[in-house]
Amino acid sequence: MLSPDQAILQLVQSLDGSARLLVAVSGGSDSLGLLALLVDALGHVSGDGPKLFAATIDHGLRADSAKEAATVAAFCQSRNIPHSIRLWEGAKPKTGLSAAARAARYRLLMEVADAVDATAILTGHTFDDQRETVAMRAARRDDEDNLGLAGMADQVLLQRRRWLVRPFLSTRRADIRLALEVLGLSWIDDPSNADPHYERVRMRQALASEAVSVAQEIGEAGRRRRRLSQEAAGLLHRHATLRQGVLTHIAPAGLAEPEQVLRHALSAFEAVLGGRDHGPKTDSLERIMRFLGSGLPGRITAGRVIFDRRREGLYLQRENRGLPSLIVAPGEAVIWDGRFRLRNGTTGPVRLSPLLSDREEAQALFPDVPPSVAMRAMSVMPRLEAGGGEGRHAEALHFEPVMAPFEDFLPEFDLELAREIGVLAGCDTFPPPPFQTSKRKS
Repeated sequence: MLSPDQAILQLVQSLDGSARLLVAVSGGSDSLGLLALLVDALGHVSGDGPKLFAATIDHGLRADSAKEAATVAAFCQSRNIPHSIRLWEGAKPKTGLSAAARAARYRLLMEVADAVDATAILTGHTFDDQRETVAMRAARRDDEDNLGLAGMADQVLLQRRRWLVRPFLSTRRADIRLALEVLGLSWIDDPSNADPHYERVRMRQALASEAVSVAQEIGEAGRRRRRLSQEAAGLLHRHATLRQGVLTHIAPAGLAEPEQVLRHALSAFEAVLGGRDHGPKTDSLERIMRFLGSGLPGRITAGRVIFDRRREGLYLQRENRGLPSLIVAPGEAVIWDGRFRLRNGTTGPVRLSPLLSDREEAQALFPDVPPSVAMRAMSVMPRLEAGGGEGRHAEALHFEPVMAPFEDFLPEFDLELAREIGVLAGCDTFPPPPFQTSKRKS
């Protein structure tokens, strides 16, 4: 465990003078403590040092939310901290409200981060939050192979552009509140934090009497997850190719790698090729591994992806069912099938649909690949029709591959794996983490 002062000191010592930190502040003890202690620590830094900004996201879900945001604004004004309020506008979903609110919060924080050109977005997640997260994931599946037992990552890349950092992830909420009391500051208690309607609140109440610390176990699970992702990245580097962004081949030697490593690599690649935010569910992944473990040639489909085992190795590609067709207006940017992004820089609309498969062209696109595999791979490539005819390579029509599971939310655990797949896909531009987690202790 780290005290609040130790956590802030570690963060400040890792900063350079040009850092621009955006702190997400709700007014609760955790986020207010983060901001207040940062102000105190950076008060000794010269005017040319790191800069602080703050943002409050008003979800509009409670009658007092606007008043609470104004309270945070007043606090920031008293400390000369530039502060922004963003309101989550529009209709709110009747189900999945917590997930929708979280997505809106990150989206709105990114808007502010872009406006102030933030080096990082800081949130006040604590060890208490971490323990609740791990406990909820363990309740669903508590075996050691559950990667969710690693909990939240210290650093997460949002939209492949800006890093979110959680400096208090090894700090207890009670210690943060004690630090605020020493500073003579009060905080806002969100009544929803005591509402048992929410799973996290129920878990928090269940853990309240648990005296055993699980910090060491969470830390070890995080290290296992990072090692596994690194080993999966190594497997792909040695044994995998990706052609035209749609056809992956894994050499026979790659299929002989340790099962857990191969499983992790295939899970990530299935999500990328299928245009899905997440890899396959456990039962689907078990079915894939049993199929590969048989050593027999054959073909199965899981998560919109075909796994085709042949003597020369394993081919993976999106199945050619359910592929969308859509019209892209001038100036519009869209993601097609979760796999490709198109920006239409022309003055007219563009039709985007699956490419019609042709045997001769398929063999030219995928040389040295079995004809049936090449034909299927070609059929899941995007086709553009602009200006009255096909124009896949027309000027001002900008295509780029998308890696769905890593586009919006990439935990640092999986950064090396994402980079390796990005190299294969031709989109490996991931900014480095702003802080070295090796310097952060748990």
